This record gives sequence, structure tokens and C-alpha cells, in this order.
Amino acid sequence: MIALKPAAQARLDHEGSILSADAALLRLQVEAGGDPNGPLAVPALAQLVRLVRRLSIPVSRAVEVVDGASDASMWVQIRPDGEGYALTIVDWQTRAPEEPAGGIGPFPEPGEEGANGWSWQVDARLRFRRSYQEAEAIGHEPPRAGEPLTGYFLLDIVADDESPAMPLLEALALRVSFRDQPARLRADPSIHYRLFGEPLFDNVGGLTGYRGQAVPTVFETDLSAASASPSSAEAGRIFSADLGRRLDQALRQPIGRIIANASTISGQLQGPLRQDYANYAADIAAAGRHLLELIDDLADLQAIERPGFTTAKEEVDLADMARRAAGLLNLKSAARHVRIQTPPLGERAPACAEYRRVLQILVNLVGNAVRHSPGDSTVWVRVDVENGRARVVVADQGGGIDPADHERIFERFERLGLSGEEGSGLGLYISRRLARAMGGDVTVESALGQGARFTLDLPSWTGQ
Repeated sequence: MIALKPAAQARLDHEGSILSADAALLRLQVEAGGDPNGPLAVPALAQLVRLVRRLSIPVSRAVEVVDGASDASMWVQIRPDGEGYALTIVDWQTRAPEEPAGGIGPFPEPGEEGANGWSWQVDARLRFRRSYQEAEAIGHEPPRAGEPLTGYFLLDIVADDESPAMPLLEALALRVSFRDQPARLRADPSIHYRLFGEPLFDNVGGLTGYRGQAVPTVFETDLSAASASPSSAEAGRIFSADLGRRLDQALRQPIGRIIANASTISGQLQGPLRQDYANYAADIAAAGRHLLELIDDLADLQAIERPGFTTAKEEVDLADMARRAAGLLNLKSAARHVRIQTPPLGERAPACAEYRRVLQILVNLVGNAVRHSPGDSTVWVRVDVENGRARVVVADQGGGIDPADHERIFERFERLGLSGEEGSGLGLYISRRLARAMGGDVTVESALGQGARFTLDLPSWTGQ
């Protein structure tokens, strides 16, 4: 057996800081903005060290490093010992940066000849990491670090001859590049852009974000052309008809298998296991369930955006629905030490609506209330019938919502900058659209520091 000569080696202390390293590694460390004797500054290598530190076992793995000037493929081995960690790069190959999938090509920097638009970068939650311009260069305020992309841009749906779609959404689901995503500046919707982006991945293939370019678009106000093609304008608000089916085929079954296997591991159903491994498996299962919830939201979004979407008209007892929704959320509320107080048995509030859609709305409203409530607090769910209307009110003791954001929270993908793992930013948008399709509405009353009251208002049941 022929032993490969290491391309580079380093010694790290127990905290992952460099004790000694070959010149090539030190050069990479400095180029990444790190100190020659400080913690590893190359994200992919630092993440691998953290993994070894958590597991206390040797790890060998392929690593991709992108430093802007070139791409590097490495096979890295990290071994813990009594003095810290021994890092060995067995193979180190550099190459010119690959063109993004879809042929978008490198994004020009402002000031370069032929540059068109301005560049940006977001993390996996679509929060801006950086932009590359000053306000004077682009004519308006650039995004702030940490600001959600959907908080800065209003994303529109684009129609082509075959299948209207939202390029960014489909690309995010499939982790691929996108182009020609129409967007408007939220601060000034008269300013239009087209967004282009490519995905960024870590050393284990996980999506870490997108980098891209915002290209200004000038729209001509040709009213005759607009009136000549009303179907195209309407189609521009509809998702691709087969998006949900393709998401199901591509994601639902594989994610379901991942959840099942991870749950088996975390429950130690096939034998004892180190607790930290069981915890990792539980985290994987939880992340998988979150992805399935997102797929469900996208399928609902596809349905309600379709022309002619209607709901059934049947007698639905809102008090019974409230109790059922609370029952479905018992485990979540117990884990957060939040009590759900529902209408007493025997109380009724008959409404004219569709059973499953009402339950869907209430699970979203009560679930949101539980999620944003502090521990040892109560979520109240009340019903009433008055003047031909049946209502459910869900009130919590959370941090409240600024009145200026009362309408904003009902927009697609809006999460008010929240950085938690839960939620897609679609729940309230879908809930309001469903309620309005049933002749009702979802509204909010709230102020900062005073909790929130969400009301589902529907026509009362008249027996017809």
C-alpha cells in the first residue's frame, strides 16, 4: 500500500486554534481573515474541527473551499489526541471558480465596466450577509446585514408561455441557481429589479445561502398592451401548476424516510446508543418535519393562488374546531409550559365554512400563539356569534406586534425578521386567503409588549 504524502498539516489546540501549520495552510488562514495563531478562519475547516470536538472521534471528509479567487477541493483528516487535534490535508486541488448552475456567470462588481446592477449575499434563511454598494451608488438605501430578503424586496410571480412560477422559490426548494426573479423595493414599490442568484454550500453539502445580483428594470406603462392580455397578468400571480406535484415527488418521500430513520435512531429502538448521537438524530427528525411543513405550505399556496379557487360551504362549529386545534397542539404547548384555555364543552358557534380549512387556520393561529408565548403563560381561545357572524379569538401573552406591522405580517414569506427555525412565513398569508375565500377574514389587534389577539371571522350558519 502506497502512503500519500500530505499536502499540508497543522497542529491545533483543544479550542481549535493553530499551534503550528505548513505555509500553504497559513496562507489560506490569512486570506480568510484569520490570525496565524488564532482559531481556524476557513469556515469549512472550522466546522469540521467542531464536529471532531463534539464526537471525540477522528473524521475524514471531502471539503470544498471557495475564497473568491479560486476554488479548492481537499480531503481533510482531523484526529483528536491528548494535546489537541492533528489536521492533515491529504489532497489539495485548486481550480478556477466554476460558473454557477444555470449559466448565470460571475457577478460584476460596481465600478467595473459593463457592471449591471449590484451584488448581494444572503444566508440559508435568506437574511442579508452583505451588499456591495453605498446608497449613493444605487439610488436608495442598501440592505442591512441580518435584514430578511423578503423584508427588503417584494417578490412577484413571473409568467412565461407555459408555466407561471416564482424562480427564487423553486430554486430554494431544489437548491439550484435562479434568474429573472421579479422584485420591487419594499420601501418604494415603484423601483423594480430582477434578481439572479446561485446557491452556496458548506463542506457537507448543506445550503449556506445564496449570492447574486439585483438588476434594475425599467417598465413601460403601455396600458393598451396590458389590457390586451389580461390572462397573462392574472397568470403572473399564480404558481406553476405542477410545482406542488414536483416538490412532492422530489422531497416528500425522501424526507419521510429520513424522519423515520432518524426517529428510530433517536428513540434507540434498535439498541442503545450514545446520548449525543441520539440527540443529533432527534435534531435531524425535527428539521425534516419542518421541511415537510414547508412543503405543505407551498402546496396550499399553489392551491389558493389558482384561478377559481373555492371552498366548501358546510356547518362548522367553531368552538369544537377550537378544542380540536388545541388538542393537536397539546404536546407543543406542554413542551413550552404554555396552557391553552379553550371554549367549555357545550358552547357552540356554528359557522358556514369548510371544516378542514377552518381547522387549518385555527391550528396556525393557536400554534403561533403558543410559539410566541413565554413559559408559564396562557393562550385563550374564545368564540362568539353576533349579527350573522361567527368568530374565534386567539389571544396570547407574548411580546406583541407593532401596529405598523399589522398588515405586513399577512404578506407572503413575512416573518418580521425572526431568526428562529420554525415557520415559513406563509401561515398567516394562507390563513387570511382561506378565510376570505370562505367569506370571512383574519385580523389582528396588538401592541408591543401587550400580547396579540387574532380573530377568525366567518359567516354564521343559517341552516341553508
